[in-house]
Amino acid sequence: QRCWAHLLRDIHKLKEEYPDDVVLHRWARRVRRIFSWAKAFRNEDSERRLRARYLFERLLSRVCQPFRQGQVPQRVLCQRIERFLPELFAFVADPRVPADNNAAERSLRPLVVSRKISGGTRAPQGSNTKMSLASLFGTWQVCGENPFRSCQKLLLSPQV
Repeated sequence: QRCWAHLLRDIHKLKEEYPDDVVLHRWARRVRRIFSWAKAFRNEDSERRLRARYLFERLLSRVCQPFRQGQVPQRVLCQRIERFLPELFAFVADPRVPADNNAAERSLRPLVVSRKISGGTRAPQGSNTKMSLASLFGTWQVCGENPFRSCQKLLLSPQV
């Protein structure tokens, strides 16, 4: 699932950058409307959600198609939408999937703050190790596992 919050934020920035571009603002309203419709479909049965997902993909593609080429402000965003179109509406097909990745970003925030306060690690290998360990421990916590026991199990398991 690609994050709609980021896409909508980028569209908003573009509208601020081009406040008098009527075509851009109309395009932005259409994209926002499709997203709103898609969010409303989360409570439907699974077959309808799956059909709706492909309908929303086609609608969004049709809204972006005229702007993928040429010198228009929304060209780059339309190209990004087309590139990630299958990943934009996963939340419609599966209501357990959020439409944004705010939870993932919130989980990373303490690491980012820690890195800024400490000045980071001294080597890229140290940064990779820290991020890998943070990912493992965070995943174990989200899955309801005891991070200490899970780490112990991983360290004691035979190498493959």
